Amino acid sequence: MDAVPQQTNNNSSLFDGEKCQKLKRFVIVGLLITIGILSWHFYEYFHSKPLPKAPDDVLTLSKSLYAEEVEVSPYLYKVNLQGKTTSGAHDDRASKNLFELHQDLLVRDANSTTALLMRLFDNYELDVAVAEKSTPEQVQEQHDFLRAVMNTRVMKLTMRFLVNKDIVSSDYDDQLRMLQELWFTPYSRGRGIVGSSSFEHVFMAEIRDQKVLGLHNWLYFADQEQRGNVDYKGWVKHQEMGKPKQMLLSIRHTFYNIQKPYNGFFVGTSPELEMSLYTACFLTTPEKEPCHIQLGHVKASIYSFAWDWKGKGLIATAYPDGS
Repeated sequence: MDAVPQQTNNNSSLFDGEKCQKLKRFVIVGLLITIGILSWHFYEYFHSKPLPKAPDDVLTLSKSLYAEEVEVSPYLYKVNLQGKTTSGAHDDRASKNLFELHQDLLVRDANSTTALLMRLFDNYELDVAVAEKSTPEQVQEQHDFLRAVMNTRVMKLTMRFLVNKDIVSSDYDDQLRMLQELWFTPYSRGRGIVGSSSFEHVFMAEIRDQKVLGLHNWLYFADQEQRGNVDYKGWVKHQEMGKPKQMLLSIRHTFYNIQKPYNGFFVGTSPELEMSLYTACFLTTPEKEPCHIQLGHVKASIYSFAWDWKGKGLIATAYPDGS
């Protein structure tokens, strides 16, 4: 006689368990939706909030640009500074690579300005005595990179600054064209061979008569370390910006076994921040004069030099140096 009530109780427990599971699923789904909505609103707020007023000088601009760069590079895993050296030394104070990167993130975030920059690294001839020949695919990669940079808040604020200086119009296409011409116009560094450009020199490196030219971008340095083309010998100066793994660094190294006794670049900064600073300094500061900037705790100067090519003032070089 007791069997029937027992069966009823089992059915009731089973029913209550299913209800509990459904309720849990409902709560979890509701939480995920809420988190998704809040994340989207945060994203929209950050990316749509009004840009600050355009500063009057590059120093103030640099502070504003650094404030816009709210996150450190997720692609930089570790900086191995190791031993201190001098520009005149010949020994090796660093047995390890200077940089370690999160290669998996670079593959996953293929449309980031960092990943798009690194796609350009194999598009150019290293020797300035070899003429450049760009394929349609390589030209498209240039455009993809520049458009991605143009869409960042950092470059938008830089363009607002340049508009106020009457250097460029407020038209998007004019601004894009200005960056394209300034950075990617091919020119000759000698003997009439068109084998160089502002971008190649600053964001990559060149070799001329067994001398290393340029190489002022930390991502290119890291990429060349991975390929075995760079040998880091130690640091000369380093100044911390205040955010993890961000600094202004001066080092000694070799590139294809050619000594470069002193070289300087920013570490952990985005391509858009560097391109913005170099562009603003070059276009607003008299040649050979220091362009004073401040990124977090670091007070530094950017030095830029012009290259006259068929009536256009292009960038011969641009690099940072600490105070």
